[in-house]
Amino acid sequence: MMTKILLDTDIGGDIDDAVCLAYLLKEPQCELLGITSVCGQSEVRARIASAICKAANRKILIVAGADLPLKPIVLYPTPTGAPALAKWPHDAYEKGDAPVFLYQQIKQHPHEVTLVGIGTMTNIANLFTRYPDAKDLLAGLHVMNGYFGKEPLADPMYNFNSWADAKASKIVFEKRVKRHRAMSIEITETLSLPATEAEALFDEKTPLHQAVLAFGQPWLQDANTLTLHDVLAAMTVFYPELCEYQRGIVQVDEEDGATVFEADRSGNVEITRSVDKKRFWQILKETLNRKEVAE
Repeated sequence: MMTKILLDTDIGGDIDDAVCLAYLLKEPQCELLGITSVCGQSEVRARIASAICKAANRKILIVAGADLPLKPIVLYPTPTGAPALAKWPHDAYEKGDAPVFLYQQIKQHPHEVTLVGIGTMTNIANLFTRYPDAKDLLAGLHVMNGYFGKEPLADPMYNFNSWADAKASKIVFEKRVKRHRAMSIEITETLSLPATEAEALFDEKTPLHQAVLAFGQPWLQDANTLTLHDVLAAMTVFYPELCEYQRGIVQVDEEDGATVFEADRSGNVEITRSVDKKRFWQILKETLNRKEVAE
């Protein structure tokens, strides 16, 4: 049975967004209804998503969403992978209304759609604020957001999806969705490879795989590491047994986006507490290299 997915992403910087999109395009259980972009230069990010979809020979609805966070910050990133657009076919986008698009898709398929948020929470917060019933119509919400480790973060910015729009993060974590799961940094950071091994994820140089590496190359060169934070948010929709979760309540500091978890069996959020790393890499590589889907 196919699972309906909406993807909200700040694709164009960290390569894991591109890998996440490639995974969803190749996942046989996934019906990708649409993509919304978020964060600085959302129109450019929408073009990058378009280029990757075209490389996979897929036509997916894409809307360029919010450029700016609900609460202004001193630094907002630009998509470092944008120069690769000159070499990859893509559609052009102007700023759209992401909450309207998301709500239309959710309302058209009540209780069937899982929203996967792997960027800042701005579009999703605006969705819940403008359309309060959206949370009740969703089948699930999976977000890459939050840090709940024992040691404090060296810099609040490392919890980027919360830090970059703390107000939006707070709004989203307060909502009760049928299945609300948060992939936490202390778990996702264990899903890392040296940048030099990124190509090993792909058995062949198909257009999709080449596009992912092209748009992610600036990040790989700068970070020297491939950490697949975002992919876990998508993969656990189809393979929930990959992680162990703990239910509770997440509080967000509106100043720096810091997240604090309180265990509570009646809480509205489940956070990840462990991941089966071996199984994760196995599923990812098998899915990215599936032959059944035309490239």
